Amino acid sequence: MYIGLDIGGTKILGCLVDEKTIIQSFKEKTQGQDSAEIILEQIKNVCRNLMGDRKIGGIGIGMPGNINKDTGVVVFSPNLPFKDFPMKQLLEKEFKIPVAIGNDVNMGLLGEHWAGAAASYRNVVGIFIGTGIGGAIILDNKLYHGHHHIAGEIGHMKIKLNGPLCNCGETGCFEALASKLGIQRYLEKNGFHFDSIIKSSFLKEQLGKNNKTVKNVLKKVSGYIGEVTGNVVNILDPEAIILGGGVMESVGDYMLKKIKPVANARALAKPTIKLSALKDYAVVYGAVRLISTLNKKA
Repeated sequence: MYIGLDIGGTKILGCLVDEKTIIQSFKEKTQGQDSAEIILEQIKNVCRNLMGDRKIGGIGIGMPGNINKDTGVVVFSPNLPFKDFPMKQLLEKEFKIPVAIGNDVNMGLLGEHWAGAAASYRNVVGIFIGTGIGGAIILDNKLYHGHHHIAGEIGHMKIKLNGPLCNCGETGCFEALASKLGIQRYLEKNGFHFDSIIKSSFLKEQLGKNNKTVKNVLKKVSGYIGEVTGNVVNILDPEAIILGGGVMESVGDYMLKKIKPVANARALAKPTIKLSALKDYAVVYGAVRLISTLNKKA
């Protein structure tokens, strides 16, 4: 029995998982402006609520940013106050059980590979579209991290010269064009006004109302996703592409019909493109898979 954590800028989702079954879940809101120490205490609180008096084999964590998979140090995490933070060491000291940490998008694809839409594939790429865009790669049944632990940063492929500014400082990145922030930028140019980042549920609601502006924007964004998907197929030739993240969870069925023709036209081989099956729990499942696998190797 293991604890899996999905840590983000707005929430910590923790689940107690036995084999592939979620026994219990617990969620706590986070504030990105809080200190590292405050959020660490929240993480500990989620773990304590799930543990009770049970014997736990370990804690697996998925969170955004650059994570050193060997040391468990959070080198940098966007929207969270962690920089060169020894998360693994501190949690192991607190709970006296093994802890493993990975990038959240890597964990999302690992979860899908273990118990979701990618379970039957040896070579697969994940593209996760939410507030930003992340990617992950599994080759020969193993996560591919790259030399600098940044493999899969699909969101920062430049796909439009002189395009909009991205949070990374470059212009024309895939993330700037097709993430929730990109979608919101298009909508604001077409008369919408938002006080904060739009929710994926808003897009689903507007589709239900047959809002033509939202439909046109999603068609445009689907084109970008299709182009990138086709290019990824040409580079890596995976067995499948898994599309996940909040946007795809809400309006993926609508967008997939528009993504596939563009990807098929771009790719030299017709790709298999599927939506995430685990949705909100993909990262949790991946985190559990990570720690349970490491335990078996130890």
